[in-house]
Amino acid sequence: MDVIWYPNLVKQVNPDVIFTMGNFPSPVKYKQVVLLHLSHLAYPNDKVLWEKLGLQILLKIKLRTWVFKRRLRFVDILLVQTQTMKTRMNQLYAHLPPTRLFPNAYTLLNSRTPYELPTKRQPDLTYLLCLSRYYLHKNLEILVEVGRLIKANRLPYRIFLTIEARQHPKAERLLQQIFSESLEDILVPIGNVPTDCIASVYQQVDGLLMPTLLESFSATYVDAMHFGVSIFTSQRDFAEEVCGDSAYYFDPLSAQSIVDTVHAGYSNEILRQRKITEGRLRSTTLPDWPEVSRTCWELLLSMAENKETYLKQ
Repeated sequence: MDVIWYPNLVKQVNPDVIFTMGNFPSPVKYKQVVLLHLSHLAYPNDKVLWEKLGLQILLKIKLRTWVFKRRLRFVDILLVQTQTMKTRMNQLYAHLPPTRLFPNAYTLLNSRTPYELPTKRQPDLTYLLCLSRYYLHKNLEILVEVGRLIKANRLPYRIFLTIEARQHPKAERLLQQIFSESLEDILVPIGNVPTDCIASVYQQVDGLLMPTLLESFSATYVDAMHFGVSIFTSQRDFAEEVCGDSAYYFDPLSAQSIVDTVHAGYSNEILRQRKITEGRLRSTTLPDWPEVSRTCWELLLSMAENKETYLKQ
């Protein structure tokens, strides 16, 4: 469709520049800026990730990668959201066009709609939030083993999960497994949390737990920084760039590493508070939407006003 209908439409409009926001360059001979946020394209050699995602998604990503490579010749400027993505893309693609950072804007969650958790907090327990829909790359199955370790060792940790069975067949299986192993008091399913209630939830938990294997830019990290809760997440380059020293890092493939990291975090209150302070500071350095929009507009305008336009061969 986009190799027939779209080029004809563009020809009728005859734009000075095209801003493609959906990862894949349009096959047209006009100036074009492409925003890339599909992080899968930057991790083609991560065997652990692809084994986790399965053959069907692997084939889909390989097809997308092929399309992306084939259409790079139509791109004048490629925008990516993090330095990690920029570095990886430049290492992977030999004929990559000029690449610029286009950081994701952060919108402060001002809504204070109350949200009542399904379980009453107990003073001797520590509550962690795994705020995520179900996606294969989120690596949520590892939490079952984490729950087993917490239960077996009678550790004072509880984890709220926001997945729902309708999100994916494997989400339903994961929830069934949690209940079949009687782990629902440790891995507590609370379902989807409305955006206007997220601030309320953060005020009722002690930390964020993210065992993810892949992200581009996750505002979830920044929300946790802003609301002053501890962050426990995967030791991966994408997480380290966003969180820096404000987070605790674990091996996302090892339940024992996750449990040990959480336990170590709550065993050193001075260091934990230092990381929380660092997180609050980092959350104030991100650009807002007006700043990001202005930067993008200036880029597009400068390209449109450049009269030395050439038709791509």
